[in-house]
Amino acid sequence: MELLVKKFRYHLVAQRYVSNHTAEGYMRDIDQFSHFLALKNPVTSFAEVTLQHVKEFIKYLRTIVKVSPRTVSRKLSALKTFSTYLNTYHQIPLFTKGAIFPKLPKHLPKHLSEEGVQAILQAANNDKTLIGQRNKVIVCLLYACGMRVSELTRLHIEHVNLREGHLQVLGKGSKERIIPIPRELIPVLEEYIQKIHPQLLAPSKSLSNKLFPIVLRKKTGYISRQSVFIMIKSLAEKGGLVHRISPHMLRHSLATHLLKKGANLRILQTLLGHEKLNTVQIYTHVDISHLRGLYDQYHPRAIK
Repeated sequence: MELLVKKFRYHLVAQRYVSNHTAEGYMRDIDQFSHFLALKNPVTSFAEVTLQHVKEFIKYLRTIVKVSPRTVSRKLSALKTFSTYLNTYHQIPLFTKGAIFPKLPKHLPKHLSEEGVQAILQAANNDKTLIGQRNKVIVCLLYACGMRVSELTRLHIEHVNLREGHLQVLGKGSKERIIPIPRELIPVLEEYIQKIHPQLLAPSKSLSNKLFPIVLRKKTGYISRQSVFIMIKSLAEKGGLVHRISPHMLRHSLATHLLKKGANLRILQTLLGHEKLNTVQIYTHVDISHLRGLYDQYHPRAIK
């Protein structure tokens, strides 16, 4: 059983191109399930695992561990992915078929105002160092293109098509999508690739096609998710924002701002790389609250 789990991790990283952070999350959830099976329902192989085992595990999480419905949903999602892998590559019957996800409370995605985004961009623009200019491009891409951090960190220079004005992004499930680059961002990217990028690589005395390389001990690697998070947090503080800011909030902010300006859900679905339309429907709640404010302010029959 342990060998299959290791093979699954390799599959996630090498074939589905998930980040190490995501892969480790899957491993923790699967290890917890395996530990539960060893204690409560001893089995010798995953071929013996049934839907009943999964249901008992979910009950255990809810009643004994007392985790939130969102955590239960995440762990069940990991098990479904693992079970599908076992079925596809090792002909082991699906043991999660029929397992039902718990109902989740709807939370509006946290987002920044346009002024808040502008404050972060201005803070990035004020830093004229090489790293500062790199960070400016990162912030611009996260917001203007609505990218996930994992998508941004894996970008290569050849993924940037300045002539056509678009990016080629590898999203969740190794699915590629094309994201248009705003016209005003094209010369910023061009200057970064031609002037800043070579200087960032100078300490390694080597070439790299990674769009945002990190040089450690004269070796190049990808910028990490954690580094981007820390950088955004620092820029938010310099911009005078007092709330906790994450890179993902820039993505949510773009979606919210586009919706307020008239973009439809299909456009958002394509831009953000969501497989299902209902994933982006939550932004309609943000838009409705915006419309409600306009109604209360301007409608002649609104209660003042």
